[in-house]
Amino acid sequence: MNTKSLILVLAVTGMSFSAIAQKSAVNSAKSDYESYSTLRGASPQLAAPKLKSAKESIDKAVLHEKTKGDATAWAYRALIYADMVATDSTSAAEQLASEALSSLNKAKELDAAGAQKENIQRATALLSQAQLIRGKNYYDKQQFAEAYKEFNKGLEYAPADTTLNYAAAISAMYAKDNASAIEKFKALLPTNYSSLENVYSNLSVLYMQQGDTTNAIKVAGEGAAKFPKSSELATREIELSLMSGKQKEVISKINDQAAKDPNNKLYPFYLGIAYNAANDNVKAEEAYKKAIAIDPNYNDAYINLGGLIMNNGIEIYNKANKLPANKQAEYTATMKKAMAEFDRALPFLEKSVELNPKSELGLRNLKTYYSIKQNKAKEAEIEAKLKAL
Repeated sequence: MNTKSLILVLAVTGMSFSAIAQKSAVNSAKSDYESYSTLRGASPQLAAPKLKSAKESIDKAVLHEKTKGDATAWAYRALIYADMVATDSTSAAEQLASEALSSLNKAKELDAAGAQKENIQRATALLSQAQLIRGKNYYDKQQFAEAYKEFNKGLEYAPADTTLNYAAAISAMYAKDNASAIEKFKALLPTNYSSLENVYSNLSVLYMQQGDTTNAIKVAGEGAAKFPKSSELATREIELSLMSGKQKEVISKINDQAAKDPNNKLYPFYLGIAYNAANDNVKAEEAYKKAIAIDPNYNDAYINLGGLIMNNGIEIYNKANKLPANKQAEYTATMKKAMAEFDRALPFLEKSVELNPKSELGLRNLKTYYSIKQNKAKEAEIEAKLKAL
C-alpha cells in the first residue's frame, strides 16, 4: 500500500516537474529576450547570444505538450523571430519571417483574454518595420518590383499600416504595375494618411494611363473637393476634362481657380479652350488675351489666339464664297470682313513663330495666312522651314 502510494506520488511529482520545466523554458526565453532588447542598442555583441538562447528555449516550449497552447510562449516566439528577421539580411530572413507570422497568428488565436496584446503589437511592429527597411533598400536601388514585393509583404503583418501601403503603391507605380498601384492607392482613400493629396493625384494619373478617363476625372474632382487649397488637383481635373471633351462642364471650375490665383496664366488659357469649345469665341479671345497679359511670352496662347481669329476669318471667307453671283456687293463686303480677320490674326501668328521658330503648328498657321493672301514667296519660305524641321 505504501509502495503504491509512493509510486503514485512520484508519478504526480514527475508530471509537475515536467510542466514546471517547460514553464521555466518560457520564462527563460522571456528573460533572455528582454535582456537582448535592453542590450542590443548599447552592446550588440553581448545581445546576440541572448537572442540565440531565447530562440532555443522558446522553440522547445512551443513543441511541448504542456506549453504548446500557451499564448505567452507563442507571443514571445513571434517577438524573438521578428527580431531575428530585423537583423538578418540573408535569404534565411524569409523563412524566419514565415515562422514569426505563424507564431503571431497562433498567439492571437490563443490570447482570448488579451493578456499578450502588447507583445503581439510589438511583434507586428517589428515585422512590418523590417519589411519597410527591406523594401526601402530595394527602392533606393530603383528595383521597384522587388521593393513592392517587400512592402506588400509588410502589409500581411500590418494591413492597416498606411506608410507601407503608400510605399507599396509608389513602388508598383514606378514598376509600371498600374493595377497593383491603383489597388494600393484606393485602399488609402478612406484613411487620414498624411499624403492623401498625393494619393488622389497619383491615382488620377494612373487611371488616365489605363485609359479610364471617367475615373481619372472623378478621382481628381473628389481630391480637389477634399483639398480645396490644392491647385494641383483642381488643375488636373480641369486638364483631364479639357482633354476628354468635357470643356463646357469645367468652365465654372476654371473661373473658380482663376479667382483664387489671378496671376496664373494657365486658367485664362484653359478658359480660352473651354469657351472656344462652347462656340463663344468672343469670350475665348478675351481669355487668351488675358493669359498673354499675364505672360507676354506665352507661346501657346499666341498660337491658340491666332488660330481662333484665323478660323473666324475662314468661316466668313467660306460664307462669302457660298453667295450667289447676283450678290456681288454682299460678297465684296463679306470678303473684306474675312480679310480683316486674317490681318487681325497676323500679329499673333507672327509672335508665336518668333517665340518658337520650330513650332510646326505655329508655322502651319502662318503658312495658311500667306496662302489665303496669295503671297507665294512667303508661303514658299515657310514651307522650307517646315521641311527643315
